[in-house]
Amino acid sequence: MDIKEFDILRIENNGQMRIKDKVSVEKDIVIRLNNEEFVALMCTPVMVKELAVGFLLSEGLIIKKDDISVIDYNEVDGVVSIGIKNYLKDAVKNNRLQTLTSGCGRGMTSDFIKGFTKEKKMESSIKIASKDITDISKEFINMSSVYKETGGVHSAALWDGGKIEAFCEDIGRHNAIDKIFGYCLMNNIPVTDKIILTSGRISSDVLIKISRRGMPVIISRNAPTSLAVEMAYFLGITLVGFVRGQRMNVYTYPERVVLGS
Repeated sequence: MDIKEFDILRIENNGQMRIKDKVSVEKDIVIRLNNEEFVALMCTPVMVKELAVGFLLSEGLIIKKDDISVIDYNEVDGVVSIGIKNYLKDAVKNNRLQTLTSGCGRGMTSDFIKGFTKEKKMESSIKIASKDITDISKEFINMSSVYKETGGVHSAALWDGGKIEAFCEDIGRHNAIDKIFGYCLMNNIPVTDKIILTSGRISSDVLIKISRRGMPVIISRNAPTSLAVEMAYFLGITLVGFVRGQRMNVYTYPERVVLGS
């Protein structure tokens, strides 16, 4: 369940009334890695296996589907148990469980930020029509049923330039993107040289997730941060923000965005 109803007091135009309001669900999910508690994620408890797999992928603990030997989700306990090969015991950080909220700045990506200048610049011949960006962004926004009802989730999608191949929602913008990557890995959907759509702000840690998957374009209806723009330029990623109606800002590598259709 990803929506709950609460009795609330609504105040409007100096009047008040009791109504029922729908709110997105937030739940803590524990990832147990090779029988040891690894991390707890605050998330929307939907597509939980995909979230766990995507998180491990983003953190570099797995690379391919075959790295996972077993995966199980106990909905009652809220525990995802994953067995992986080539297990890095140091990654458990002395077995002390840490909880990562759905907010900004999470995971273990700080080392990447320090050393991202050593990464190879992405090369891609991809071209996208500006009209296609506005059209797919409208379709993307309309896909979020939970957002329409609650206004309390972020969305992410994988776009191949023609159709949306995967769509996810979560209270956290990082979680939504990790769910996309986990879903694609588990269903053998390649993401390299494809496009990520997100409803959230594009920060440096979001950009890191994208660059690690070999995706040359990220599109959002919200703003980037200064570090994200600088990193996108260095890493060869086209960063498109503030897609609203027929308007958009192309911050880096605008040659991949072609005017018209």
